[in-house]
Amino acid sequence: MTAAHRQRLVRYLGIWAAWLAVAVVTAFQTYAAGFAGGPKLALGQALVNGLIWYSAWAALTPGVVSVARAFADERRLGRLLVSHLAFGLLFAVLHAALYSVVNAMIYVRAPWAPWSNGLLITKLATSIHVHLMIYALLVAIVLGARAYRTMRDREVAAARLEAQLAEAETAALRAQLQPHFLFNTLNAISALVPDDPIVAQRLIARLGDLLRLSIDQRRSQHSALADELDFTDTYLAIEEARLGERLRIVRAIAPGLETVQVPALLLQPLVENAVRHGIAPLIEGGTLTIEAKPAGDMLRISIADNGKGAGAIREGVGLGNARLRLRHLYGELQSLEIDTAPGEGFRVTILVPQ
Repeated sequence: MTAAHRQRLVRYLGIWAAWLAVAVVTAFQTYAAGFAGGPKLALGQALVNGLIWYSAWAALTPGVVSVARAFADERRLGRLLVSHLAFGLLFAVLHAALYSVVNAMIYVRAPWAPWSNGLLITKLATSIHVHLMIYALLVAIVLGARAYRTMRDREVAAARLEAQLAEAETAALRAQLQPHFLFNTLNAISALVPDDPIVAQRLIARLGDLLRLSIDQRRSQHSALADELDFTDTYLAIEEARLGERLRIVRAIAPGLETVQVPALLLQPLVENAVRHGIAPLIEGGTLTIEAKPAGDMLRISIADNGKGAGAIREGVGLGNARLRLRHLYGELQSLEIDTAPGEGFRVTILVPQ
C-alpha cells in the first residue's frame, strides 16, 4: 500500500469514527428523551437507529467533500448558492434512500418497526431540512479547513521570504565589511613601509591569510567561534607587528565553545575598533581583552580595551553593522551592549543563542 493510499484510508476511517461518535451520543440522547416524555425506545433500538442514520452520512461525506472542493473557487454567489442547494437536495435523497435500504435490510418488515413501510417518502418529507443543514455544515468545514491551509501556507511563504530577505541583507552587510577591514589593514601596513620594509613584507603575507579566510567564510552567514578567533588572531598579528609592546592581548575563552556558531566576520571589526580607536592613540598603549563564556543557553562574547574610552557613542561601520546583522539573524534573541567613559576604556558585550 502506497503512502497516498494509507493517507486516504486514514481519512476515511477518521470520517467513520467521527460519525460513529455522533451516532452514539445521539442514541443516548434519544434514549434519555424517553424518560422526559418523549417516544420511548430501548437503548439497543436507539443505538441501531442512530448508527443506520449516521452511517449513511459517513458513506456520503466523501462525496460532499468532493463537491465542496469543486466549487471552492467559485466567485459568483448566485451560482454557488444554486449549485450547493441542488447538491444538498441530491444528497438528501441519497441519504434517505440509503437509510431506507439499510433499515429494511435489518428490520425487514417487522410489525414493531413501522418506519420500514414508506420510509423513503416519510424521511424526505420530515427530515429534508436536517439533511440540508448537515450538508451545509460539511461544506462549511471543508471550506474552513481549506481557508486555514491557505492562510498557513501564506504565513509559511511569508516567513520564508522574510528569512531570505534577512539573509540577503546580512550578506550585503558582510560585503560592506570586506573592503572596510581591507582598507584599514592596508593603511596599517603602509605606515610601516618607510621604517621597516621587512616587517611590512611579512604583514602583506598576513594580509593574504586574512583575505583567504574572508573568502572562505563567505560560504555561510555563520562560522564556528574557533574559526572567528583564528581570523581575529590573524588580524591582530598585523597590529602586534605595528604597535609592538604597546598592544597587549588577553584571551579568556571558556572550554567547549569552539564549535558554537556565531555570525561570520563579527569579532574582527569590534577588535579593530578597540585597537585603532582605544589603544593605538595612547603612547603607552593598552590591553585588549577577548572573552567568551556561556550564559545559560546563550553565549556571551566581550571585546574590551582599557584605552581612551569615549564620552559619546558613535556607531560606525563596525558597531552599526554588527548590531544590524545580529538583529537580522536572531531577532529579539540577541543583544549588543556598549559600556564606555572617557579614560575608562570601551567594552562591547554580545549575547547570542548557543
